[in-house]
Amino acid sequence: MKKIRTLVVDDEPLAREGVVAMLAEDPEVEVIGTCADGESALASIRADRPDLLFLDVQMPKRDGFEVMAQLRREERPVVVFVTAYDKYAIKAFDVSAVDYLLKPFRDARFAEALAKAKREVYQARASDASQKMDQLLDIVQQIARSGGHSSAAPATASDASDRVVLKTGSDLHFIRTADIIWVEAQADFVKVHTTGSAQLVRETLQNLEDRVDPAKFLRIHRSSLVNLEHVKKVTPALYGDYIVLMSDDTKLRLSRKNRAKLKQLIARLSSDAA
Repeated sequence: MKKIRTLVVDDEPLAREGVVAMLAEDPEVEVIGTCADGESALASIRADRPDLLFLDVQMPKRDGFEVMAQLRREERPVVVFVTAYDKYAIKAFDVSAVDYLLKPFRDARFAEALAKAKREVYQARASDASQKMDQLLDIVQQIARSGGHSSAAPATASDASDRVVLKTGSDLHFIRTADIIWVEAQADFVKVHTTGSAQLVRETLQNLEDRVDPAKFLRIHRSSLVNLEHVKKVTPALYGDYIVLMSDDTKLRLSRKNRAKLKQLIARLSSDAA
């Protein structure tokens, strides 16, 4: 696990050393430096981009709030204010500090503040990683839809690629649409059944349907999308319903309310057979 890079800023040498000593006991934390005034702290934050900042309030050159005011939102690390004055507490939380340590503090109180700060850092990392993955997925999908060539024109259904990109966790899976047998909706996920295995993906069925060739895939139910090439048989069932047998021997129901879908299914299968 990547360590939490931490900067300690305090104009009192003993206070700096005390915070550094307590941080050294946590294997998830790496102290990357210390500063004794606001000006050097500002320079160090911009140069070293720490994840976490233990920041005094009253310091020479710039106080802790002036340091924060000079930083753009994307430059700001997670902040724990450390000071001997309780009058700044409300102002500290106004600038989104995760905690406010009042000197002198006990080890247990420091541990509590550090635990809060670590959770904040990990949440920010997870959010950033998810955002980057979503951006990568968008780019990959655009390339896939355009057949590997960049284009100013938006992709249409007829431009659908022979592959789709599915994101599971931090991985991207490139699946041949010909290998997809059927897809089922499961709450906020879809389960993609392929000739090799099944993938559970945080995706909507509608979004996936929009990314595959409509000439090859048909939505036979609000929770089922089938690949027509993998339909083996359509059999009448009770109450006017039909059973659609897939190549993996899964039986899917097509209700009588979806007569139009049945006609589309039969027409497409007949066209393929011809």
